[in-house]
Amino acid sequence: MRDTDSGNALYERYLAGDEAALGELVECYSASLVLFINRYVNNLSVAEELMEDTFCDVVMKQKHFKGESAFKTYLFAIGRNKAADYIRRASRYGFVPIEDAEREITLLHSLEEAVVAEEEKRALWRAMDKLNADYRAALYLIYFEELSYDEAGRVLKRSRPQMKNLVYRAKVSLRGKLEEGGFVYEGI
Repeated sequence: MRDTDSGNALYERYLAGDEAALGELVECYSASLVLFINRYVNNLSVAEELMEDTFCDVVMKQKHFKGESAFKTYLFAIGRNKAADYIRRASRYGFVPIEDAEREITLLHSLEEAVVAEEEKRALWRAMDKLNADYRAALYLIYFEELSYDEAGRVLKRSRPQMKNLVYRAKVSLRGKLEEGGFVYEGI
């Protein structure tokens, strides 16, 4: 039996109530229909979705097939129309494949985090500029230059306990300056 005849016969069996015939139609035509649709949309996952939509139309709009052409012709015409609709909507609304969308979202999230981090750094530096010179120097040496309390004490000519006390008071003062500016810096 030719492919044309088998498609028509399977569809007639389906229309007569044989649900298994629909499964056979899907098995018979799905791979070639996906490849056909993919020539239009250039995305296999989208082509697979459109193939599924095509078979949904076959099920939902049974009365549309008049038998004037081969079932395969009818099926592929629906598939072509689905692809054309997809392309039209994609050009109008700027559809992005899900993989690209996930990458864009990750990129935007990273960009947002970078902007927030940069703004926090600016707020920190502005607040540090408002501190007195000893506080600013103590915080800079301990947290930015990563010196120990003893090393920072040697630079500022202070003992270790004096440095600990100076850093504590500097952090309290810095926290107050940041809060005045609307920021809460968690490391302080």
